[in-house]
Amino acid sequence: MNRILMAVAALLILNGASVVTQANAQGNAPFAGGGQADAKDPAVDKLEANAVKLEKQFKAKPKDVKLKLKVADAFYQTGHAMMFSDKLGPRVKYRGALKNYRTALSYDPGHKKAAEEKKTIEDIYKSMGREVPK
Repeated sequence: MNRILMAVAALLILNGASVVTQANAQGNAPFAGGGQADAKDPAVDKLEANAVKLEKQFKAKPKDVKLKLKVADAFYQTGHAMMFSDKLGPRVKYRGALKNYRTALSYDPGHKKAAEEKKTIEDIYKSMGREVPK
């Protein structure tokens, strides 16, 4: 677990540095409309659209347990793709992934992968002395 935590922390630092370098090269301040902060990842967008679609289906049939688990997994998949996207800036991807993991866990509190990856992100924020986003 510590290896994973350290690897993700290193990615956060390295990715953040590349955003700053890229933004400075373009003459923009990082996370102020320049760099990767505004980037989109079509693969993540597609997964997110699917998760929202399944969520709407579930709201129409709230007693469908299989559909509920599909919704949870769809949000987990979206969060996972977002977390490891190389097209999104750190502030976008880690906050977004955390939100999707939390949504997955709201539908399936026993989703082990979502719980593990959520904890990894929270641990990274804490190790950096930052407050975990709500």
